[in-house]
Amino acid sequence: MRGALALLVALLLTGCTHQEKPLTQKERERAASIGQMAVKRLMGELKTNLGTALKEGGFPKAIEFCAGKAEELTAKVNKELVVVRVKRVSDKYRNPKNRPDKLDLAVIKEFKEKLKEGKLPPYEIKRIKLNGKEYLVYYKPILVAPFCLNCHGEPTRMNPEVLRVIKEKYPQDRALGYRAGQLRGVFKVLIPEEEVKGG
Repeated sequence: MRGALALLVALLLTGCTHQEKPLTQKERERAASIGQMAVKRLMGELKTNLGTALKEGGFPKAIEFCAGKAEELTAKVNKELVVVRVKRVSDKYRNPKNRPDKLDLAVIKEFKEKLKEGKLPPYEIKRIKLNGKEYLVYYKPILVAPFCLNCHGEPTRMNPEVLRVIKEKYPQDRALGYRAGQLRGVFKVLIPEEEVKGG
Protein backbone atom coordinates (compact mmCIF):
# COMPACT_ATOMS: atom_id res chain seq x y z
CA MET A 1 0.00 0.00 0.00
CA ARG A 2 2.87 2.37 0.81
CA GLY A 3 4.40 1.73 -2.61
CA ALA A 4 1.11 2.53 -4.36
CA LEU A 5 0.67 5.71 -2.32
CA ALA A 6 4.23 6.80 -3.08
CA LEU A 7 3.59 6.22 -6.80
CA LEU A 8 0.40 8.28 -6.61
CA VAL A 9 2.20 11.16 -4.93
CA ALA A 10 4.98 11.00 -7.52
CA LEU A 11 2.46 11.04 -10.36
CA LEU A 12 0.56 13.96 -8.89
CA LEU A 13 3.68 16.03 -8.28
CA THR A 14 5.81 15.32 -11.37
CA GLY A 15 5.56 14.96 -15.12
CA CYS A 16 2.35 17.00 -15.34
CA THR A 17 1.52 19.57 -18.02
CA HIS A 18 -1.70 21.55 -18.20
CA GLN A 19 -3.57 21.09 -21.50
CA GLU A 20 -5.56 23.98 -22.99
CA LYS A 21 -7.85 21.76 -25.10
CA PRO A 22 -11.39 22.77 -24.01
CA LEU A 23 -13.70 20.29 -22.35
CA THR A 24 -16.93 19.28 -23.99
CA GLN A 25 -20.12 19.61 -21.96
CA LYS A 26 -20.35 15.82 -21.72
CA GLU A 27 -16.75 15.53 -20.47
CA ARG A 28 -17.35 18.24 -17.88
CA GLU A 29 -20.56 16.63 -16.60
CA ARG A 30 -19.05 13.16 -16.45
CA ALA A 31 -15.87 14.38 -14.73
CA ALA A 32 -17.96 16.36 -12.22
CA SER A 33 -20.04 13.28 -11.43
CA ILE A 34 -16.96 11.09 -10.91
CA GLY A 35 -15.18 13.79 -8.92
CA GLN A 36 -18.14 14.40 -6.63
CA MET A 37 -18.46 10.67 -5.97
CA ALA A 38 -14.78 10.33 -5.06
CA VAL A 39 -14.84 13.39 -2.78
CA LYS A 40 -17.99 12.14 -1.06
CA ARG A 41 -16.32 8.77 -0.38
CA LEU A 42 -13.22 10.38 1.12
CA MET A 43 -15.16 12.98 3.12
CA GLY A 44 -17.43 10.31 4.53
CA GLU A 45 -14.52 8.13 5.62
CA LEU A 46 -12.63 11.01 7.21
CA LYS A 47 -15.64 12.54 8.97
CA THR A 48 -16.77 9.24 10.48
CA ASN A 49 -13.33 8.48 11.89
CA LEU A 50 -12.70 12.06 12.99
CA GLY A 51 -16.00 12.04 14.87
CA THR A 52 -14.94 8.89 16.69
CA ALA A 53 -11.60 10.45 17.64
CA LEU A 54 -13.33 13.58 18.96
CA LYS A 55 -15.63 11.49 21.14
CA GLU A 56 -12.68 9.54 22.51
CA GLY A 57 -10.43 12.46 23.40
CA GLY A 58 -11.52 15.81 22.03
CA PHE A 59 -9.46 17.93 19.63
CA PRO A 60 -6.02 16.69 20.79
CA LYS A 61 -7.15 13.16 19.91
CA ALA A 62 -8.51 14.44 16.58
CA ILE A 63 -5.05 15.87 15.71
CA GLU A 64 -3.48 12.52 16.54
CA PHE A 65 -6.03 10.82 14.28
CA CYS A 66 -5.20 13.16 11.39
CA ALA A 67 -1.47 12.58 11.86
CA GLY A 68 -1.72 8.82 12.13
CA LYS A 69 -4.73 7.71 10.12
CA ALA A 70 -5.88 10.28 7.54
CA GLU A 71 -3.36 9.24 4.88
CA GLU A 72 -4.07 5.58 5.57
CA LEU A 73 -7.81 6.16 5.08
CA THR A 74 -7.13 8.15 1.89
CA ALA A 75 -5.12 5.20 0.54
CA LYS A 76 -7.97 2.85 1.50
CA VAL A 77 -10.51 4.96 -0.41
CA ASN A 78 -8.21 5.15 -3.44
CA LYS A 79 -7.81 1.39 -3.44
CA GLU A 80 -11.60 1.05 -3.49
CA LEU A 81 -11.91 3.60 -6.31
CA VAL A 82 -9.43 1.52 -8.36
CA VAL A 83 -8.54 3.93 -11.22
CA VAL A 84 -9.63 7.31 -9.84
CA ARG A 85 -7.41 8.98 -7.25
CA VAL A 86 -8.52 11.53 -4.64
CA LYS A 87 -6.53 13.56 -2.14
CA ARG A 88 -6.52 16.91 -0.35
CA VAL A 89 -4.03 19.68 -1.08
CA SER A 90 -3.46 23.14 0.37
CA ASP A 91 -1.10 26.06 -0.12
CA LYS A 92 -0.91 26.18 3.71
CA TYR A 93 -0.54 22.46 4.29
CA ARG A 94 -0.17 20.75 7.64
CA ASN A 95 0.98 17.40 6.29
CA PRO A 96 3.77 17.70 3.66
CA LYS A 97 2.02 14.93 1.70
CA ASN A 98 -0.70 17.50 0.95
CA ARG A 99 1.75 19.90 -0.72
CA PRO A 100 0.32 21.33 -3.98
CA ASP A 101 1.90 21.24 -7.42
CA LYS A 102 1.93 24.22 -9.81
CA LEU A 103 -1.52 23.55 -11.24
CA ASP A 104 -2.97 23.05 -7.76
CA LEU A 105 -1.54 26.42 -6.70
CA ALA A 106 -3.02 28.11 -9.77
CA VAL A 107 -6.46 26.64 -9.04
CA ILE A 108 -6.25 27.58 -5.35
CA LYS A 109 -5.31 31.15 -6.35
CA GLU A 110 -8.23 31.23 -8.78
CA PHE A 111 -10.63 29.96 -6.10
CA LYS A 112 -9.40 32.59 -3.62
CA GLU A 113 -9.96 35.37 -6.14
CA LYS A 114 -13.45 34.09 -6.96
CA LEU A 115 -14.25 33.79 -3.24
CA LYS A 116 -13.30 37.46 -2.69
CA GLU A 117 -15.65 38.39 -5.54
CA GLY A 118 -18.44 36.29 -4.02
CA LYS A 119 -18.40 34.02 -7.09
CA LEU A 120 -16.73 30.84 -5.81
CA PRO A 121 -17.67 27.97 -8.16
CA PRO A 122 -18.61 24.57 -6.67
CA TYR A 123 -15.77 22.94 -8.59
CA GLU A 124 -13.25 23.37 -11.39
CA ILE A 125 -12.00 20.84 -13.94
CA LYS A 126 -8.66 20.94 -15.74
CA ARG A 127 -7.21 18.72 -18.44
CA ILE A 128 -3.61 17.56 -17.95
CA LYS A 129 -1.11 15.28 -19.60
CA LEU A 130 0.78 13.13 -17.13
CA ASN A 131 3.63 10.89 -18.30
CA GLY A 132 2.14 10.75 -21.80
CA LYS A 133 -1.43 10.02 -20.65
CA GLU A 134 -4.37 12.44 -20.51
CA TYR A 135 -6.38 13.02 -17.34
CA LEU A 136 -9.06 15.36 -16.11
CA VAL A 137 -8.53 16.85 -12.67
CA TYR A 138 -11.59 17.73 -10.59
CA TYR A 139 -11.04 20.34 -7.89
CA LYS A 140 -13.54 21.07 -5.11
CA PRO A 141 -12.89 23.99 -2.74
CA ILE A 142 -12.65 23.33 1.01
CA LEU A 143 -13.88 26.26 3.10
CA VAL A 144 -13.05 26.91 6.75
CA ALA A 145 -16.09 26.38 8.97
CA PRO A 146 -16.16 27.83 12.54
CA PHE A 147 -15.65 24.28 13.84
CA CYS A 148 -12.34 24.05 11.92
CA LEU A 149 -10.87 26.94 13.91
CA ASN A 150 -10.36 24.62 16.88
CA CYS A 151 -7.37 23.20 14.99
CA HIS A 152 -6.70 25.82 12.29
CA GLY A 153 -7.53 29.18 13.90
CA GLU A 154 -5.49 31.95 15.47
CA PRO A 155 -3.04 30.29 17.89
CA THR A 156 -3.78 32.84 20.64
CA ARG A 157 -7.41 31.70 20.67
CA MET A 158 -6.75 27.97 20.53
CA ASN A 159 -6.51 25.34 23.26
CA PRO A 160 -2.84 25.14 24.38
CA GLU A 161 -3.02 21.32 24.45
CA VAL A 162 -4.21 21.28 20.83
CA LEU A 163 -1.29 23.54 19.86
CA ARG A 164 1.14 21.29 21.73
CA VAL A 165 -0.04 18.20 19.85
CA ILE A 166 0.06 20.04 16.50
CA LYS A 167 3.66 21.11 17.16
CA GLU A 168 4.58 17.57 18.18
CA LYS A 169 2.92 15.84 15.21
CA TYR A 170 3.56 18.54 12.60
CA PRO A 171 6.79 20.43 13.39
CA GLN A 172 6.61 22.29 10.05
CA ASP A 173 2.88 23.08 10.26
CA ARG A 174 1.63 25.92 8.03
CA ALA A 175 -2.10 25.51 8.65
CA LEU A 176 -2.83 28.00 11.44
CA GLY A 177 -4.22 31.52 11.39
CA TYR A 178 -7.38 30.90 9.36
CA ARG A 179 -10.69 32.69 9.73
CA ALA A 180 -14.11 31.18 9.08
CA GLY A 181 -15.10 31.39 5.42
CA GLN A 182 -11.57 31.35 4.03
CA LEU A 183 -10.34 28.77 1.55
CA ARG A 184 -8.56 25.96 3.41
CA GLY A 185 -7.52 24.03 0.30
CA VAL A 186 -9.07 21.71 -2.27
CA PHE A 187 -10.07 18.14 -2.86
CA LYS A 188 -8.26 16.93 -5.98
CA VAL A 189 -9.52 14.01 -8.04
CA LEU A 190 -7.37 12.58 -10.84
CA ILE A 191 -9.56 10.94 -13.50
CA PRO A 192 -8.16 9.04 -16.51
CA GLU A 193 -9.63 10.52 -19.69
CA GLU A 194 -11.01 7.14 -20.83
CA GLU A 195 -13.20 7.02 -17.71
CA VAL A 196 -14.89 10.23 -18.83
CA LYS A 197 -15.26 9.21 -22.47
CA GLY A 198 -16.60 5.81 -21.42
CA GLY A 199 -19.42 7.32 -19.37
